[in-house]
Amino acid sequence: MIKFVSFVILAIVTFLCHSFVERYEINGPEILTNSWQSSSDKGEIPKNVNHELSLLSKNSDKSVQFRQDIPNFKQGDILMLSADMKYSDIVPGEKPWNLARLLLIQNDGTKDRYDHMHAVASFSGNRDWESYCGLFAIGKDTKHIRIIAQLSQCTGSFHLKNIQLYSVNQTIVYPWIQFAILFFWGIFAVFLLGTCFGNGNMIILKVLLVVSFVIIIVGTTIPREMRYQVAQEVSIQLQKTSNVFQHSFSKDIAKLGHFGFIALFGIFLCLLKGKNSFWQVMFNILLLAGGTEIAQIFIDGRSPLFADFFIDLAGGIFGVTLTSLILKKKENNLAVKLKIP
Repeated sequence: MIKFVSFVILAIVTFLCHSFVERYEINGPEILTNSWQSSSDKGEIPKNVNHELSLLSKNSDKSVQFRQDIPNFKQGDILMLSADMKYSDIVPGEKPWNLARLLLIQNDGTKDRYDHMHAVASFSGNRDWESYCGLFAIGKDTKHIRIIAQLSQCTGSFHLKNIQLYSVNQTIVYPWIQFAILFFWGIFAVFLLGTCFGNGNMIILKVLLVVSFVIIIVGTTIPREMRYQVAQEVSIQLQKTSNVFQHSFSKDIAKLGHFGFIALFGIFLCLLKGKNSFWQVMFNILLLAGGTEIAQIFIDGRSPLFADFFIDLAGGIFGVTLTSLILKKKENNLAVKLKIP
């Protein structure tokens, strides 16, 4: 009971702090102008009327976009890009990035750095006007910046207005709030792990449980850029191992990590707790999955996702169910042997 109450209190405090504590304050004038450059193929003409950008595409083989180069910035700056956007009948193209998008692209003088945070938002389908905002840390190796609104080899219509770009500073109070929130989530994580051990020796299982737990926490807390690099490296190694992985798993390696390590945690915990511990183990996995996602609200470069939460739950259910079935089968086999005269 104390675990659940602690989780609820921490979750409420985290959401309240996120809602009412401002992280950034504007520092300086508006950076963007209305000097947008358009690029399109014949028949697909983007329009800039009364400071509203309109893009239309009927050909998924071509891209349509507006761009604006940003001359005035400093390496190490934090830029806030915001806009009101609506989109209609967006049908994605072949690649995952073939969507309606608003981007801030950093270039190191040689290539575009897509390993840096670069998308305010990416869309498919339909939605009326809504406000969106993205924060971008300018890298020390960045030489050029450009803002792009595009339909990237997809079809539909995309409209943007009130596009603004400002340099911002972090408020004085935010780092203290961030530290306190993450500190107490860390205490909760240690407490949660401690309650999983129970009695008995089973040292190897306990070590495996701790290792899987640590991997989950590290995967939750590492910066976005490092996570991206790790996922890319693992994807490359998988593709070298077998062509099967090239098209099946390379794009979803982070999701597989969510599923796999939570499944392992569930397996080890179920083995520690015994065959009749399904709901007890799932309760711990629910708290772990929920806590790691909610804590990401205050982890730089990360954000909580319902999809990741449900992937974690699915991994937990898979691991615990598999282990419970194996333990039950083993018990039944033992009972049959004992009955044999």
